[in-house]
Amino acid sequence: MIFNSTQAETYKFKNKEANIELLINNNELNLIKFEYELDQINDIGGSLELSDNEAKFLLKSKNLEYSLLNSFFPKGSKKTNKKIIISWFIENLIISKNYQLKNVNINLIYKEKFEELAIFDELRELEFFIYPNLEGPSNVYGYSINAGEILAARKISNDISGGSMFIKGKYSSSKEHSSILRIKDFRLKDDTKFENLIKSTRFFDIVSLINDTQKSFSYMEAPITKENDLIYVKDAFIIGGLVGFTFSGEVNPIKKTSSFDGFYGPLYLFDKYIDQIPLFNKILTNNKNESLLGANFSVNKVDGETSVTINPLSLVTPGKTKRIFKIFDFLKKDKEPNQE
Repeated sequence: MIFNSTQAETYKFKNKEANIELLINNNELNLIKFEYELDQINDIGGSLELSDNEAKFLLKSKNLEYSLLNSFFPKGSKKTNKKIIISWFIENLIISKNYQLKNVNINLIYKEKFEELAIFDELRELEFFIYPNLEGPSNVYGYSINAGEILAARKISNDISGGSMFIKGKYSSSKEHSSILRIKDFRLKDDTKFENLIKSTRFFDIVSLINDTQKSFSYMEAPITKENDLIYVKDAFIIGGLVGFTFSGEVNPIKKTSSFDGFYGPLYLFDKYIDQIPLFNKILTNNKNESLLGANFSVNKVDGETSVTINPLSLVTPGKTKRIFKIFDFLKKDKEPNQE
């Protein structure tokens, strides 16, 4: 579109879905005002103010599905000469058909990467921040009262239900960041790919069998690192009743593949006082610092299909025992995960 006017003029366009107003000044587009109904559920309106160095969005929505946010956010790999500033108020953010957030504020500053990002709702059920750190990479902090719904919306996992989620980490760019993900008091959904794994592990957990809580877990901690196109998880662990898991692996989001190996066993076999019980010490362990009685498992995902392999109980190699003792490092802290 070519404008020949040398004075400020306004151009308007309207149809059933959109109402757009353009302000042209000295043959340059300076301001766009718009209201747009994306479909029967989602809407977006506001303004875009353009200058030589900045593009400022002031946006509002009555209803918006969480899955659409990424399509409006700047992409990490896209370079731009302009600094992008977005301030967005959403009355009803639809995480899923079962979970919605009211009066959500989103504020961000972006130029080749997120310089600042803040997302939070009125009741603070969801919080996520990227904020500057003068001494190095930016800080990352996140919290959600409903980990299962957020992880599903982010397409990280559809297997978790409920739980409180905490995130703390560092951000350099979309291709380089690290964080520790912690989830408290969650459960695995019924009919997941991990059902056989859970049944075999909770066989040792008399408490969960009696209480019919085999799929409930008290805590998970997963150190996560993004390097270029790969995501690495190293020495993560899960505690559920009297059973402990550790696992490590990597995810390739582009190829949609993942590969993890892990170890599990009943926590009461690994207690630090096991050396004081001669019978258990001889039968269940072979030098506590070298090997433990437990079992190995692996989880692989290729072309959307997940396979779980479980090996029988055996003496586990030294490399795996280093992982399981991370659980006891955590238990000895004797404090809530959000107190760190």
